Amino acid sequence: MNIKEQYKHYLLIAFVGFLFFVPYLGHVHLFDWDEINFAEAAREMIATGDYSTVRINYQPFHEKPPLFIWMQVVSMKIFGINEFAARFPNAVIGIITLIIIYSIGRKLYDYRFGILWVLSYLGSLLPHFYFRSGIIDPVFNLFIFLGIYYLHKQLSQYLTTKKNKYSLSFIAGVFVSFAVLTKGPVGYLLAALVFFTMMFLHRKEIKLSINHFLMFSIVAFIPAIIWYLFILPQSGANVLEEFVRYQIKLFSTEDAGHGGPFYFHFVVLLAGCFPASIIMLRAFRKNSEDKPEQIQFRKWMITLLSVVLVIFSIVETKIVHYSSLAYFPITFLSALAVHRLIYKNMEWKNSTSWLIGIIGGILALLFICLPLVLMNIDLLLPRIKDVFTKEVLMANAGWYGFEYIPGILFLTGIIATLILFKLRKYLTGFLTLFSATAFMIFIFLVAIAPRIEAYTQAAPIEFFTKLQDKNCYIHVLGYKSYAHYFYGKMRPSQTAQCKGMSSEDFENWLLKGEKDKPAFFVCKINNAKKYLLNPGMKYLYTKNGFVFMCR
Repeated sequence: MNIKEQYKHYLLIAFVGFLFFVPYLGHVHLFDWDEINFAEAAREMIATGDYSTVRINYQPFHEKPPLFIWMQVVSMKIFGINEFAARFPNAVIGIITLIIIYSIGRKLYDYRFGILWVLSYLGSLLPHFYFRSGIIDPVFNLFIFLGIYYLHKQLSQYLTTKKNKYSLSFIAGVFVSFAVLTKGPVGYLLAALVFFTMMFLHRKEIKLSINHFLMFSIVAFIPAIIWYLFILPQSGANVLEEFVRYQIKLFSTEDAGHGGPFYFHFVVLLAGCFPASIIMLRAFRKNSEDKPEQIQFRKWMITLLSVVLVIFSIVETKIVHYSSLAYFPITFLSALAVHRLIYKNMEWKNSTSWLIGIIGGILALLFICLPLVLMNIDLLLPRIKDVFTKEVLMANAGWYGFEYIPGILFLTGIIATLILFKLRKYLTGFLTLFSATAFMIFIFLVAIAPRIEAYTQAAPIEFFTKLQDKNCYIHVLGYKSYAHYFYGKMRPSQTAQCKGMSSEDFENWLLKGEKDKPAFFVCKINNAKKYLLNPGMKYLYTKNGFVFMCR
């Protein structure tokens, strides 16, 4: 393939990525907690003019480094402080990710493999979905993956030529340093664990170069160290201690109720990465036709998948996106299986078709039934005992009546795929399968996500938005939220810090003390009675399971 054709492929991939990731980014409010958390940190950077310190509620927030927040700040400077700007960095990262995996796939195999990898990533549920979100993980994962890719190149080069270039260690360290500056030392930990696992597997063929690993490690931490040293005078000497304590807490305890069984991430990746998670099962067998670098990269991807599953299965805090780094190896192995089937005459297994049909059918039925059930929720309300849940489900979500159609189209795509597989038209079958998934996710996020949000958080966000320009306090009671900070556009004068109080004392003062301006409150309906007993508390209204009050 000549350079002109390569550029055409890059432009086509970028255009397709733009079409899937950018339109309707601001169509729905940011979701509590993570999306609003990061967007609020960016908003407060702009509000304070201090771009070195990450803050939430105008207090130093040491749980996350600043790189992704800086990206959101740049986006908000261009597009304004809104949902589109908060999510736009991930849309750009999504386009870049598709271009990168195409380039790597083309170099390792051929342009057809690169396209199959792009299709596999774009046409799988969660890998596609996260590029339309405002969470930190797509950026974090890309930097780790690139660091691992250059560590792989270094090892492959040594096994082939017995030469070990420092430049590859340096480049790997640079990318991992960006990961560390995005989310913390877990970025280095994951890359280092994959590297050491591969070194162990090749312990008879290669000796570990301490100098190379030291260079990689030093480069990986230099930017984060510089940043911590810079903020140390204003954040206090305990900033690093607090950050490390938070990382240990995530590993050893269930943070904010996010627990789950050991097999949590196995289930998440199996269902969330459909259909790539099913197709990849055919790629675990060795192929005698593979070249040495192809064999090595496949081993690295299997190792990366294994490390992610083991580490995050051990970690007590179980959150869906914690295992999202596994999207790279899963979609690579999926593309490898398709490539072998179509171009290497690998035999197709009917068991894979059955798995695609069963899991795809279940997911399609969920996408069909969820809107239908919520549209007809009146039939189920008498069976629901919890007051808050019942009030939430009674919300007017504005269903139009056709929201189940994306699920039907998805199911039709699954059935068409299975028929094409039966006719041995595999390439057309995979194109149908991945395209059906990509379009279903896009339509779901545009047509159904706003309806879902109406049940979960629309009422409080509507309330907070109305209070943006009022000289008042805004506070949530009995549950954790960042929505009132971002959508209430809270200023330093509305926080506990302005009164020199702890969060607990500030809440008690708002509920019972002599205030200098009105305080507005939101709580869930099943907790409202005790808060309404506070002196001077005035009931305003109830909506969607939330009670709104003023004092």
